Amino acid sequence: MEYALIKDGTVENVIVAEADFIELIAHQWDHIEPARDGAGPGWGWDGEDFIAPPQPEQPAPARHISVGAFFDRFGPLKWAILADTNPQVQAVVKDASVRSYIDLDNEDLPAGLALLQAAGHAIDPEAVVDAPIRPEELP
Repeated sequence: MEYALIKDGTVENVIVAEADFIELIAHQWDHIEPARDGAGPGWGWDGEDFIAPPQPEQPAPARHISVGAFFDRFGPLKWAILADTNPQVQAVVKDASVRSYIDLDNEDLPAGLALLQAAGHAIDPEAVVDAPIRPEELP
């Protein structure tokens, strides 16, 4: 049978043993309980029930889109942006073009979009950055 070895309200280990062995080691533990509910090391024990440890928070998924999808987010303004010879606009276009993907959470992205606006392109930065990512936009 599987037994949970408990110390200070926490399962320290789970072992497979016979009842007579459990009697021999019982003095070393605060409590020994038949393991159930998937209890294992790190689980809590409240005197009656096993308590699963908190699950680690999952990081937010990366918000990456392909370079083409990034430019597509400018809609019909895309062509004017790509053809613009303004050095600042070309810097934004070149910077985006050398990347494997565009990270919509990159802290430099708002500054690049501001350069496009300063050059006279009536883009909506929030729409570019905050629009939901569609499957076809993935890198």
